[in-house]
Amino acid sequence: MEQFSERLDAWGPELSRWPADEAEQARALIARSPDARARHADARRLSELVAQAAQADAPNGFAFRVVAEVQSRRADRLFWLMGSPERFRWASAGLCVVALALGVALGAVSQPAQADSGDIDLGAMFSLTLADGDL
Repeated sequence: MEQFSERLDAWGPELSRWPADEAEQARALIARSPDARARHADARRLSELVAQAAQADAPNGFAFRVVAEVQSRRADRLFWLMGSPERFRWASAGLCVVALALGVALGAVSQPAQADSGDIDLGAMFSLTLADGDL
């Protein structure tokens, strides 16, 4: 019965659309089993309801109104993103303040590196470069 239900879901209630050998087995099962007849009848009713729903007409201009609404919302979203340069000015200023605050906080909590004998003194190198006039 489970196999019949799976095939009924896959191929539909119209047995002429089934493979020939499967259709014969389904007809035999429907003839002898009340449960199979009930499932087949339910599948036919569902198929008829789906067919009726597919044939239902939408009100005149419904598709055009849906497309117009989608385009309007898209335009509104685009205006929100691009329409106000003031919004981006404040966002840029806010990001600069956050970056500055993060730099100050990291500078305050980090320990300066201790110069080892093997480290290069960049300050001295920079002053020599300036004195030579290469920079």
